[in-house]
Amino acid sequence: MCFSASVSFILSAVLIPRGIYCIKTAIAKNIEYLPMACSPLAFGIQQGLEGILWLGIGAGNPNFVAIGSLGFLFFSHWFWLFWIPFLAFVLERDRVLKNISLLFVIVGLLYGASLYFLLLIHENWLSIQTIHHSIDYQTRLIFDPFVSRELVRLLYASLILLPLLISSHQSVKVFGFLILLSVIVAVLRFYYAFISVWCFFAALLSLYLAYVMYRIDAIAMSSCYKASELNL
Repeated sequence: MCFSASVSFILSAVLIPRGIYCIKTAIAKNIEYLPMACSPLAFGIQQGLEGILWLGIGAGNPNFVAIGSLGFLFFSHWFWLFWIPFLAFVLERDRVLKNISLLFVIVGLLYGASLYFLLLIHENWLSIQTIHHSIDYQTRLIFDPFVSRELVRLLYASLILLPLLISSHQSVKVFGFLILLSVIVAVLRFYYAFISVWCFFAALLSLYLAYVMYRIDAIAMSSCYKASELNL
């Protein structure tokens, strides 16, 4: 698979307006869906940042590289680690599962902070390479001396996947299985650039969340139409 600035910008251009639509729908129809509704917009911004990174790599522009890479990693290494569990937490009805999701939110917030914010302090802890037309974000982590990268990745994936997969909310669970499938594909086919490729797949799959919001809007409009007919 060939990734490039144009691919990232096209996906960004698809997701951002749909994300804005989703946010408007959630505010108007059901505010509990707002975290879900914000996700396509956030994925769109993240893909736009990777597009800037691609431009920086191609032009040898260090400012674009810094903005694009650190902006992208803000989402991949911190934001998604607490936002995805938060999405599940807000929509969860089961008290036990809701408490578990809240625990994932807290752990993701702290774990993600340990992954990302030290990259802002230590410039030499991040380097960018392109491998087979994909971007490899090579990072040094505070855990490196005593924790294997495999364990770091396992915890990373678990913090995102488990809150979705254990959810009693059908749409959240379906999204979790879609993300799990994308993890498997990214690991088996694109392990050399896992973070970049997985985030790309996840961004594509966030269109499912846009579909969920569209259905909520359509159902609400249908209910209003039927109510107006009854009042005639």
